Amino acid sequence: MASINPLSGAQSQQSPLETLLAAYRAQQERPLQALRERQQLLQSQRNLLSSLRNTLQELLARAVDVAQRGTNPFAARKVESSSPDIATASADSSAILGSVTLFVERLARADVLASNRLSRTAPFGITGTRSFQLTANGTTVTVSVTFDGSETTEQALRRIAAAINSTADVGATATVVQDTPSTVRLTLIAKQTGSPAAITFDDPEGLLATLGWTPALFADPANRTVMTDSSAGYQLSAVEQLNAQVVLNGISLVRPTNTFDDALPGVRLTLLRAQRSGDPPVTLTTTVDTDKVANYITTLLNAYNDALKALNSALSKEFKGDGWTRALLLQLRAIVSEQLGSGSLRSLSDIGITIGKDGTLTLSAKDRLQQQLQNDPSQVAQLLGANGGFADRLRTLLEEMTASNGGLGARMRMTDERIRNLSTRIRQLQQRIDQQVEAYRREYLKLQQLYSMAQSQLGLLGNFASPSSGIPLVSP
Repeated sequence: MASINPLSGAQSQQSPLETLLAAYRAQQERPLQALRERQQLLQSQRNLLSSLRNTLQELLARAVDVAQRGTNPFAARKVESSSPDIATASADSSAILGSVTLFVERLARADVLASNRLSRTAPFGITGTRSFQLTANGTTVTVSVTFDGSETTEQALRRIAAAINSTADVGATATVVQDTPSTVRLTLIAKQTGSPAAITFDDPEGLLATLGWTPALFADPANRTVMTDSSAGYQLSAVEQLNAQVVLNGISLVRPTNTFDDALPGVRLTLLRAQRSGDPPVTLTTTVDTDKVANYITTLLNAYNDALKALNSALSKEFKGDGWTRALLLQLRAIVSEQLGSGSLRSLSDIGITIGKDGTLTLSAKDRLQQQLQNDPSQVAQLLGANGGFADRLRTLLEEMTASNGGLGARMRMTDERIRNLSTRIRQLQQRIDQQVEAYRREYLKLQQLYSMAQSQLGLLGNFASPSSGIPLVSP
């Protein structure tokens, strides 16, 4: 009868052993799996807390901005032009509401000076270095040009232009213009508009005189020499013609640029085109920029709504039933139901903000906001940003909540500590299980070795006892 080997096949195949060990490991790791699931939940909560902190910090930043900027954002103004192709305007919070009339008589222009018409290929005939002083934009610079005597007139003009343009702080730009196939002219144009930027020069060495530029051109600022198709001169006769001129509410105004910053309080005028005699004046109307204020307020409301949605989402998922999260949500919602500020406006509904069933805020009545802004923007500012206002109360709550030592920070640190503790427990339990499995494996292999030795000894004894061995059997 064949003997039964309880460990048969173990020496050539380890799957029975591994099956037993895997079953043991699975049974031992059931508590470990529960710990891992708990760790995953805590990590999800930690990620959610981090996201919630970012959302609350964004709301805090918006609230701080509203609380610190005072009345200005709520006193935004805009200016509408009846002829935006002629003149436009912008306004700040100091602009006075109402309309003015504007007639653009002349735009500001940059001064232009041109040389005589000169033959392109004619020898220029000057050798050595020549210098002159050029004044434009109220700044005088010295320009030096070196000639070797071989230059044509066109080459010489290009050297002069290059020398002017490369001089530091020069107030004009020089250009060589080929006005006909055989002739060229040197032109200067001031870098700024208006009479203060007018171009003059001092030519003690006579270089510019060869171009037709002499002091006689600008001897009388009111009657300068005007260029022709062939002779040197300025584009405009009178220096005063370089300035912009308008009639504002019947008053004549002159400025060196096409932007008027000081004509009306808080208003910047930009001139685009001169008008002709008989054209109707442009009407500029300054009104409350309700859209700009509404966008400013909506940015705060959106940040508030995002915070509510984040808290509600947390309560429906990872923080379901969590008292701390619900308390924070209720604190945020309570702010909008209280009296706010210290002015005549005490509720968000006074400026057209409605509260939805879920607590979110919407600026749904812009006309009500516009009316309050026209009446007194400072009251809107008090309701939202002043001491005790909506943004101020949000700031007070959120600064404490999002501070490193605040409630949210403490909650995050506590969660981090719990995650670390669970990680330690998981690691230690895993090590114990791994060690026990290895201990069983070693014990099994040891038993296997002992069994193999016993089998060998039993076989040896059997050989001694067989008839073919020649050893007589002893009768009992």
